[in-house]
Amino acid sequence: MNEVFETVAEVLEELRSEAEEREYSVHTNESENADKALKKANREYETVLAELCAEHREFFENYMDIVDHAHFQEEQRAYYQGMVDVMQIFDGLGILKERNKVKEVLMHIKE
Repeated sequence: MNEVFETVAEVLEELRSEAEEREYSVHTNESENADKALKKANREYETVLAELCAEHREFFENYMDIVDHAHFQEEQRAYYQGMVDVMQIFDGLGILKERNKVKEVLMHIKE
């Protein structure tokens, strides 16, 4: 399953990387509001961080790197799961053409 997942993940990541350049990329009011709130909080965070001693500043910078990485990985997982769900729906509806590679991916996903 890992080899198949890695192959599918590479393709999905390539599609995702190009998403911002597409005219049909998804943007929601909620995500835009969250982005604005995060930018404001980041400015405040940087101000507070500058006031900390070097040891505490390093701790919080490392902590935030770990949090950011964990959130990114969860975002990736949710994105991949959504794409896999779509493939399964399309397969169930008979929309996907019979091709060996598609069948192979779907067989591994169903396991």
